[in-house]
Amino acid sequence: MQRGGKAKYHVEDGVIVGTTVPGTPNSFLCSEREFGDFELELEFKVDPRLNSGIQIRSNSVAGYRNGVVHGYQVEIDPGERAWSAGIYDESRRGWLFPLKDNEAARNAFKQNEWNHTRIVAIGDSIKTWINGVVAADLTDSLTRIGFIGLQVHGTKETEPMQVRWRNIRVKDLGVPGVEPPPAAIVLLDESGDLSHWEHAGKPGSSIKWRFKDGALEVEPRSGSIVTKRLFGDCRLHVEFNVDDNGKQGQANGNSGVYIQRRYEVQILNSAGQQPADNICGGIYKVKPADFNMARPAGQWQTYDITFRAPRWDAEGKKVAGARITVYHNGTRIHDDIEISDKTGGGQPEGAQDGALLLQDHGNRIRFRNIWIVALK
Repeated sequence: MQRGGKAKYHVEDGVIVGTTVPGTPNSFLCSEREFGDFELELEFKVDPRLNSGIQIRSNSVAGYRNGVVHGYQVEIDPGERAWSAGIYDESRRGWLFPLKDNEAARNAFKQNEWNHTRIVAIGDSIKTWINGVVAADLTDSLTRIGFIGLQVHGTKETEPMQVRWRNIRVKDLGVPGVEPPPAAIVLLDESGDLSHWEHAGKPGSSIKWRFKDGALEVEPRSGSIVTKRLFGDCRLHVEFNVDDNGKQGQANGNSGVYIQRRYEVQILNSAGQQPADNICGGIYKVKPADFNMARPAGQWQTYDITFRAPRWDAEGKKVAGARITVYHNGTRIHDDIEISDKTGGGQPEGAQDGALLLQDHGNRIRFRNIWIVALK
């Protein structure tokens, strides 16, 4: 799939060839699949006048700068500075690991020849090599998953320039955080076991939501559901799929994940909208997401949430507020944010642990693959 500009890509004798088109933005030939942890090796050969790069863990969503490709880029730089295999954050933060202090890597680049690059991304570690020489060693946790892309940089030059890639091999090491760790309590999986859940305010009740095609679907106006078990500090993974009923605003694809029944991370059909506290990814009435990473209705999405409960002293006085970190579809949208009080319609704060609540807001939202790790 091509994103961004209108550079031309074609295959020639087993080699992918990218050719510049003047006056068009950066172009990207992107993998259909997304990758989290992986090992990637390839060779490239580039016109000495042309900057290029290899996108990893990259994304394109309507809510971030109208769909611009953004994310980690392993540089291809035939210029005088020779920063090939350095790490740049395309359309986001700029240089993360330049090679100004790595003379060996700069000297390893071969002008007008094939160059071998190796990239290993595991967790928050991204390491690169150029022709067998260590280049970048970055620790960064902003994005955990995304596509791989081959960039042809934008140019004003009318004479075509080309970059070539060959022998592209990737070893998929999985997506961090999707599979429940050994300590996890699996609250919902493909088995359809609903024994962990009951309706809010109805202890011991059997829930009326429907398990269908491997997912649990809200039965509108039947009531929100809660876990029977209570939790304090925790790490939570939730996958959800919003509906599109054609209505506007809060009436379209609305639900929420309430930690301890007190603190809501909003769910809404809001792909492409400006970040707000009441759309997908927002901490309701507290803070918008740093980035709107929401996908269109009908596509599966993920929340990975790390929660630290408020702290209370022996007299019952709160001495520290709740704190929350949220990844939406693999990108961190809230980073250790303090929540000073319950959100919206959440229950009042207290020193006791609380249940996880999935909200019935009258829309047919679907959930799957929910697990939680108690951290205390």
